[in-house]
Amino acid sequence: MTKQEEIKYLIHTLGIRPSWIAEKIGMKLQLFNYLLNESTTFDDDLFKQIKDAIESYQFELHLFEDEFNESFSLFNDEKLHLGIGERIRFFALKKYGTLKKLAEAMEITPQQLQQYISHKREPGSRILVKLLRLGCDLNWLLGGKESLESYKIFKLETELKKLQNTFTQINTLLQKGDGQHH
Repeated sequence: MTKQEEIKYLIHTLGIRPSWIAEKIGMKLQLFNYLLNESTTFDDDLFKQIKDAIESYQFELHLFEDEFNESFSLFNDEKLHLGIGERIRFFALKKYGTLKKLAEAMEITPQQLQQYISHKREPGSRILVKLLRLGCDLNWLLGGKESLESYKIFKLETELKKLQNTFTQINTLLQKGDGQHH
């Protein structure tokens, strides 16, 4: 897998908007898309910057988001069927924000964790117990068969929080507007 393919794969499996990554690394979206999809060379420093941005990715609320159509695929099963490494990465980003923070919580080095992420090693019972104690669903991790109901509940709770925050922000804007008209 090339560096570009790896980045595209991570963007796709983690549901990250390319515009978010481009903004995070200080690059215009058109240039980012060109480098990712059409360029024949891919700089190691750029690769590291993008990987760091992906590792720091946290699910953020974007008011009046253009890509609201993603909510129509609320129960997309794709994230349920990732490989173990991708599922560990997804768990790390969902719960800890970065792989480094997950490694710290597991009391292992980021390099050790990266071996599981990159499929160079399979997690043994010691690692699985650590992940379990940190709240990772081992049924989902090992088989990708997390209870669909708990996944749906998680997705619904996430959507509800986003909608509540959006409603609060809209309400605040309306109150400010009313205050200016009186």
